[in-house]
Amino acid sequence: MDFFEVVTSTPTMRRFVGRPIPEAELVKIFETANMAPSGSNAQPWEFVVVRNSNARREIQKLYEAVWGPYKDSAIIRGRTSLSPRAVKAIKTGDEFAAQLAIVPVHVVVFLDRPKMRVERGTPADLFNFGATYGSIFPAIELLMLAARALGIGTAMTTMLTSKESETKALLGVPEEYQLIALVPMGYPADGFKRPLRKPVFPRIHDGRWDRAWARGG
Repeated sequence: MDFFEVVTSTPTMRRFVGRPIPEAELVKIFETANMAPSGSNAQPWEFVVVRNSNARREIQKLYEAVWGPYKDSAIIRGRTSLSPRAVKAIKTGDEFAAQLAIVPVHVVVFLDRPKMRVERGTPADLFNFGATYGSIFPAIELLMLAARALGIGTAMTTMLTSKESETKALLGVPEEYQLIALVPMGYPADGFKRPLRKPVFPRIHDGRWDRAWARGG
């Protein structure tokens, strides 16, 4: 696929079919993700690829345990009136949570904290959070783009981070690794489309914050 077609048609996928993904394509996706940049070339990513149906159901249960209260708090914040967009987002979120177990591959991404040489939660860690998390999210983005190039949809969610200990126990992950994201991966039920985004020009500054980028300039 053309590079620009890939990067402009990689939406967060919420509806999947249960068709398995060939292992050769999974390997190609992870080999691509492994080419991501990272601080000091630490490559601090670890991918737990969950294909077992029982384990996927357990991940779904953990996800739903977080999604429910999150949804309720969003409704409370919106009080009695929710915008049509918010109502649609909640409905889509409910559908995603309810059918998560059918998604054939769950990629659970962990950060190798020792490779970053900063103890988690310390002042130094808070000061260097850009370098720390900037060393793993590019790998997740490449993973999602590589999947798209092969006709495979993805979604990235950090919802499981509040269930880190339970997820680690389920997957046998050592304590020193930090849960970063869950990336469900499968063939889309509805195909691909361009994500809805606001225009970029109001957010481009030409040399100074108070000087907008002139279109065509």
